[in-house]
Amino acid sequence: MQYSISQMAELFGVKPHTLRFYEKEGILTPERTESGIRTYTEENRSQMEMAMCLKSTGMPLKDIKRYFDLVKSGDSTLEQRLEIFTDHRRHVLEEIEALQKYLCKIEHKIQWCQNSLEAKNLKKK
Repeated sequence: MQYSISQMAELFGVKPHTLRFYEKEGILTPERTESGIRTYTEENRSQMEMAMCLKSTGMPLKDIKRYFDLVKSGDSTLEQRLEIFTDHRRHVLEEIEALQKYLCKIEHKIQWCQNSLEAKNLKKK
């Protein structure tokens, strides 16, 4: 399946200029029609899914670009790509751990507020 720039942007909830920027950075490699119009393939969709995954989990753009550069270089870069993903997984797990701690604090405050409201309502009766 082929996508226009507007279809691709809509799929990922981004603006077309984001796709052009990712192309400029070498992250996306859309095809071009004879008249120069970008067309995006399923491979481009997969590239964008990976880029959005990495970006959404806090990977800096320079590291995302490095990953895609390594992919273009072929299987000789598999160890480097594994290292990128291993390091990033560690970062994501640390973020999850921190968010879990914050969630526990928030849940504790919710419970405290609910208990306080219940006690206040019981006093009114």
